[in-house]
Amino acid sequence: MKTVTDWVINNYIELTGSVLGIAYVLLAIKQNIWCWPVGIISVAFYIIIFFFANLYGDMLLQVFYLIMGFYGWYAWYHNTHKTAETNIVKIRTLHLYLMLLSVALMTPAFGFLLSYTNDTIPYWDGFTTALGLAGTWMTARKYIENWLLWIFANAVCVGVFYHKGLYPTVVYYIIMTVLAYKGYLTWKKEMIPIKND
Repeated sequence: MKTVTDWVINNYIELTGSVLGIAYVLLAIKQNIWCWPVGIISVAFYIIIFFFANLYGDMLLQVFYLIMGFYGWYAWYHNTHKTAETNIVKIRTLHLYLMLLSVALMTPAFGFLLSYTNDTIPYWDGFTTALGLAGTWMTARKYIENWLLWIFANAVCVGVFYHKGLYPTVVYYIIMTVLAYKGYLTWKKEMIPIKND
């Protein structure tokens, strides 16, 4: 049985990870390089949270985000003295179909692998992991539709984390859904109209 101390410690870790995650997105929307170290710390907290929640797919996704955080920090640091160009584009139809196909194939594959662990919802965990990988790829390519995928992915995560009793994380993902919508509107204003199909 959990003690009050366990509850406070667990929720402190979860709340800290959530606050840092929100700070990461706000800084990223402003293209502030400090988003990367803040994001790295946030995902480190979430690696611990998802491990103890038996959400191993989401835990491995956080490890991926951790690696990408160091890469992004490095890339932004070495580009600070270069002129930044806005190269936000619409996703090509072929890339959209390939992304949807990859999510459709990764979800059952991840779910099957996770079913051999004590993950209580392996296929939902596999689905959110597949969406996270696809969203990260779309963000790296600066496809404006990445924000639409994040809105959907974050909404799915709200249900998954509610089911797992991760209530601070539920609030965090509700906020992340709203921020993804804000990110979409911001990028849409900055996007140079280019035919990309």
